[in-house]
Amino acid sequence: MIGKRQLIFFILTLIWCGVIFMFSSQNSEASSQTSGSVIETVYEFIVPEFSEFTPQQQETHVESLQFFARKAAHFTAYFILGVLAFNSVNSKKKALRFFIPVIFGFLYACSDELHQYFIPGRSCEFRDVCIDTLGAAAGAAAALAVSAIVSKKRTKTKKDLISD
Repeated sequence: MIGKRQLIFFILTLIWCGVIFMFSSQNSEASSQTSGSVIETVYEFIVPEFSEFTPQQQETHVESLQFFARKAAHFTAYFILGVLAFNSVNSKKKALRFFIPVIFGFLYACSDELHQYFIPGRSCEFRDVCIDTLGAAAGAAAALAVSAIVSKKRTKTKKDLISD
């Protein structure tokens, strides 16, 4: 039986899949503009004189970080997916709670890369599937660790209440 909490996380997981799909649907130019804007914002925060650079210098700096930013975005998006999917799984078995989100993340990453193959200027890359799966695994592992800590604190609190 799925609980209310798992149902909410299941819905959030589906919504997040939609967000990933939306970003994957952008053609290469729109995708580059999105990542470029994020890089510029971060760069301006870290290097205040960035706005004083010439447009050519700004473009060079942004382009030098584009690859890293895109791969970090893949990892982060699937990290979030791993956390959400982990909380959607209703099982007492820790292994299942971990591996189901990882397998789901892998399968969704495969479908996402296949989807990108048909988007102008985008490509289907196994490297991205690996990064996505690693992100989902890291998210599920983080959620598992938090879950274990919370469970341990709850058990301790119950024992304290019983001994009082």
